[in-house]
Amino acid sequence: MAKNSNKTDLRIQRTQKAIVDAFYELLDEKSFGSITVIDICDRALINRGTFYTHFEDKYQLLDKCISDVMYGLHEQVKQAHGESDLITYYNEVMSLGINFLAQYRKRLKTIILKADSALVFDKVHEILTHNIVGRLTKAKPKEGAGKIPADILAEFFAGGIISLIKWWLLEEPNYTQDDIKQQLSILAETTLCEYCA
Repeated sequence: MAKNSNKTDLRIQRTQKAIVDAFYELLDEKSFGSITVIDICDRALINRGTFYTHFEDKYQLLDKCISDVMYGLHEQVKQAHGESDLITYYNEVMSLGINFLAQYRKRLKTIILKADSALVFDKVHEILTHNIVGRLTKAKPKEGAGKIPADILAEFFAGGIISLIKWWLLEEPNYTQDDIKQQLSILAETTLCEYCA
């Protein structure tokens, strides 16, 4: 019985992968608005019934694609060593995050340009602010510092990171991953210095 279940799981995974791959291929060719479920089915070599077994519509498929990328980013962030001091921790988080974003740059760029960039950046913003507020709340501000509340600082810092990363992903300026990491490190130290006791 377990063998049969594994075969079914593999079949489900293969079908979902075919659907997702077909969707990304189509996003490379046209906008999200002009892609139909029939287009996806034709490209994935499946029938509509199979598509609807896995997804309610193309919006749920897009949500899965974004969630998969964000889950991967969240897993990278969780690998950072939480016991480090604030700046060391954020340098590690940003390094892991930028490496991950660079690895999935093409897919992210496709989603941002052809689908709904707000969904992607809202999710990243949520992950970052939650993480930053959690860390700042536990940190002890320097003597006479800490005048900026943790939630305001988190919103400011997360917004800045997102804006910079979006610019780097989309505009492809002449900065390497290491350049971006270095600049973000300087910005983190400057922005979060009140909490670096």
